[in-house]
Amino acid sequence: MKMRRRLVAAALVLVFTAGLFGVALAQGKKPAGKVSKVVIENKTVQLGEVVEGQDYEYTFKIKNAGEGELQIYSVRPG
Repeated sequence: MKMRRRLVAAALVLVFTAGLFGVALAQGKKPAGKVSKVVIENKTVQLGEVVEGQDYEYTFKIKNAGEGELQIYSVRPG
């Protein structure tokens, strides 16, 4: 069960990070001047014992450590 929880948490982080990277690539060019920098406080989530059929919720804390404007266009669950 612990391995499954870790895999689920890792998959969520991977999907989220890939989405942010995809947004950066979709813009097609490197911005001139100030640049944003995404910082995710906790990249893994410990859910405890996972019960099949039960919904779980976790809020990822994201901040912009750069000087440019951080734009997040969409987020999808894993």
